[in-house]
Amino acid sequence: EEEEEEEEEEEEERSMSNEGKNNQVGQGGKKNEEFWSQPRFKPKPKLVRSGRLNKKKLTEFFEKCQDMLLSAESAHLLRQAKEDGRDINKICIKWQHEMFEHLGIHRDFGVESLTNIKINFPSDRQMPMLLMRFAKICQCSVMKAMMPSARAGDVPRRFQPAKRLVSTGNVMPKAVILKFFKNCSEMLRSEESAKLLREAFNRGEDLQKLSIRWQREMIEHLGYEQEFGVNSMMLIPLYYGNDQRLLMEMQLFQQACQRSVKEATDPKMAADLDLSKRRFKPMKGKLLRSGVLPKKKYMNFFKECNNMLTSKESISILKHAKREGKNPGLISVKWQREIFESIGVEQNYGVECLNRIAIDFPKDKELQMQMMKFAKNCAELIRKVDPEGTRKALEAQKKKMQELKRRQTGMQGGRPVVQGKVLPQKEAATAPKEKTVEKEETDTAAAGQASKKQAEKPSEDDLAMMMMMMAMEEEKKKKQS
Repeated sequence: EEEEEEEEEEEEERSMSNEGKNNQVGQGGKKNEEFWSQPRFKPKPKLVRSGRLNKKKLTEFFEKCQDMLLSAESAHLLRQAKEDGRDINKICIKWQHEMFEHLGIHRDFGVESLTNIKINFPSDRQMPMLLMRFAKICQCSVMKAMMPSARAGDVPRRFQPAKRLVSTGNVMPKAVILKFFKNCSEMLRSEESAKLLREAFNRGEDLQKLSIRWQREMIEHLGYEQEFGVNSMMLIPLYYGNDQRLLMEMQLFQQACQRSVKEATDPKMAADLDLSKRRFKPMKGKLLRSGVLPKKKYMNFFKECNNMLTSKESISILKHAKREGKNPGLISVKWQREIFESIGVEQNYGVECLNRIAIDFPKDKELQMQMMKFAKNCAELIRKVDPEGTRKALEAQKKKMQELKRRQTGMQGGRPVVQGKVLPQKEAATAPKEKTVEKEETDTAAAGQASKKQAEKPSEDDLAMMMMMMAMEEEKKKKQS
C-alpha cells in the first residue's frame, strides 16, 4: 500500500508539473472551443464513488484547490476566459471537479461529500471553517479575474521593487498590510498622482487600471510578489476578520481609490482650483497632507462648517442655485472642502480624516458628538433648500435597503424560503418559485447561479450556492455573537 501511495504521489507531481505546459494560452487557440473543453488536471484511472471521505482527503482537496485558484496561472487563464466572453464561474467549478478526480474521487461523490460536511463531521469545528475558507478563496479568484489586467512591470515603473520578493505563506503580515494602506492612500491623494491621473484621463486611458498598476508596484516596493499581495488583500476578511481596525483601514483605502479616480474624471465636488471663485480662501503656506490630524483642527473645522451650514447666507445662495438648476448638495460639499483648506488641511486628506475619527480617536466622545452634529446640520441645510428632493432621496434609500434585505433572505442554500424556513430538497421541488435578482459580475465560483430544478444529488450549481450561503451564515453568526 505504501508503494502504491508513493507511485500515486509521483504521478500527481508529474501531472501537476505538466499542468502549465498543457494549458498555454496565446498561440492562437485561446478562443478555440477545444482548448477550454480539455481537462486541466488529469484524472486517476480508479475513482472512489461511495463511502465516506475522511478528513485527510477533504483537507488535501481544499489545500490543492487553494494553491490552484490563487496561482498566477489561474489568474491568467481566467482573465483570458473573461476576454473570450466565457462564464468564469463555471470554469472555476470545472477545475474543482477535475481536482476531485485528480485526487481519485469521482466529482459527484466529492460534491456530495462537501454538501454533507456538517453531517459527516458533526463535532469537528475545523471542517466547516475549511469549507468557508474554500468558498472565500473561490470568490477571490473570480474577483481577481474581474479586475482590470494591470501587472506591475508591463510599463516603466513609478515605484521600484525590492531586491527580494516574498511569495510564500498564507497572507502578508498585518503590519505590512497597514503600511500598504497608508502608503497607497498618501500616494493617491498626492499632487503628483492627481496630475498624472488627469493627464491619463485626457489621453483616454483607463484610470482604474493605472491606479491598480501603482498599487501592485507598491506591493513589490514593500518586498512582496504582486500576485501574492493581491491575494492577501482579498483574503483579509478570512484571516483578519476579527480585526475591526484593519477592516476599517481597508474600507478607507477602497474609498481613497474610488475618490482619486472620480476626482480626475468628474471633479464636481472638489474645491475650485481658481481661488477667486472660492467662498472660503485657503490658508497661505503648506497644507497638512499626512499623519494623524490634531483634534484642534477637527474642532476648528466643525465650528466653521456648522456656522456656514446654519447661516441664512448659505440657505439663500443654495436656494438661488436650485432655481438655476444647480445641485445644492454639491455646492455644500465644495464649501466644506474649501473650509478644510482655509484652516490649513488639504481637502482630500481632510475628507479621509473625517472617516478616521473612529480609528484615531475611538474614546473621544466630544469629537464623535461634533461629527454627529455636523452630519445633522448638513442634512438639515439640504432639507431646507430642497425638501422634495430630500424626500425622494430618502424613499430611494429605503427601497435600496429593502431590496438588499430581500436579496440576503430570499434564497438560502439554493432552496426556496417559505415563512423564514428553508425547505428540504423534496419539499423545495414543489414550493412556489421566487423571482431572483440578476447577480453582478463579481459573483463567485463558489456562488454560481441557483439551480433551476432541485435534484436528489447536488449539482455543481447546488454546490456553488451552498458554499456561498454557508459562508454568509458563518459571518452572520459571528456578527450576532
